[in-house]
Amino acid sequence: MDRNVPRGAAMLLDFIGSIEAPHGYDTVYGNNQAKLPKPLTSMTIDQVIAAGASWTKRFGSSACGKLQFMKATLHRLKKVLGLTGKELMDGPMQEALGYQLLKERGFAEFMAGRRSRTAFGLALAQEWASFPVLQATKGAHRKVARGETYYAGDRLNKALLAPERVEAMLDKVKAAGRSPAAVPQPPVASTPPAAPSVAADPDPAVTDTPTKETISRVQQQLKDLGYTEVGGVDGKGGTMTSTAIRAFRAENGLPDGDCIDDDLLLALQKAKPRVLAPARTDATPDVVREKVPEVRTNWLTKVGAFFASIFALIGSFFDGILGNLDQASGVMQPVKDAAGDVPGWVWMLAIAGVAGGLFLVARHGEKKGVEAFQSGARR
Repeated sequence: MDRNVPRGAAMLLDFIGSIEAPHGYDTVYGNNQAKLPKPLTSMTIDQVIAAGASWTKRFGSSACGKLQFMKATLHRLKKVLGLTGKELMDGPMQEALGYQLLKERGFAEFMAGRRSRTAFGLALAQEWASFPVLQATKGAHRKVARGETYYAGDRLNKALLAPERVEAMLDKVKAAGRSPAAVPQPPVASTPPAAPSVAADPDPAVTDTPTKETISRVQQQLKDLGYTEVGGVDGKGGTMTSTAIRAFRAENGLPDGDCIDDDLLLALQKAKPRVLAPARTDATPDVVREKVPEVRTNWLTKVGAFFASIFALIGSFFDGILGNLDQASGVMQPVKDAAGDVPGWVWMLAIAGVAGGLFLVARHGEKKGVEAFQSGARR
């Protein structure tokens, strides 16, 4: 079997893989690949098919590989392609199997202009549930709107990307198809190959005006990866979301900024959980004060408020309790004169109350600042 895949098809398979299984060829449904006795790419096709039933029981599905092949799909492709079943489920084999799926869904007709982008997009959505339909249509369970998964209504699947991204990619694939050269597939890797054709030209629809669904997905991914500064998942791009995006970009080699573009989306799909250095997670308040000006300011305010409240309480004590003593009266007399009929000790207690409140606010700000630094939310 020829394992070479045309350039346009390879681009499309990379794109599909980045959505379906961003962790690459060894992926098992639910990212449970670490629970297998050996990597998926070291197993034969027959071994993978045989294990499918147990994976469904253990993990919830038999989907596996970069393109999330189901057990039944692999069994059918084995017959269609005349495989023995002893072939390894390695990277090139997965690409060849994926190319067969594309051809069955009308890839050649789309490239030749005999099938519209919308119709081919529907075929892709029928094969990969994470892909959206490109126009309203009758789905597997009910009528579905543009942007929904073809399988909407089953309470299991949902589209993971905007239809505009699919349309932009299909346009790139078609343009790439003008070059007849085929590209050999890369060697087996534990992570998916880079897809520069996707990341190099950000989708304007995602970059300029990300949808609420896209923002929510980004927020959830950031939160799952450990970027707790993102706050809640509400689909609104506020200051906290921008802070988390900036931190993620800085820690993952992306250009500075807080925009949601294809570079960010692909990086989020491939990223591993955030790991912070012990020097940061175990940093003491003294160390943080030296690194974060806001924390130092809160600390100074806290100390100043503490001593101000203590002095005010002492002053109220001398004026209220020892006010009849000539020495104490002499000390407090200027305050008494300024206060008029209000006893000086009342004013002192008021000052102590304000200073005490300022102390609590500053202490809270200092604590939050230290926690933000230790968690990576503040640099």
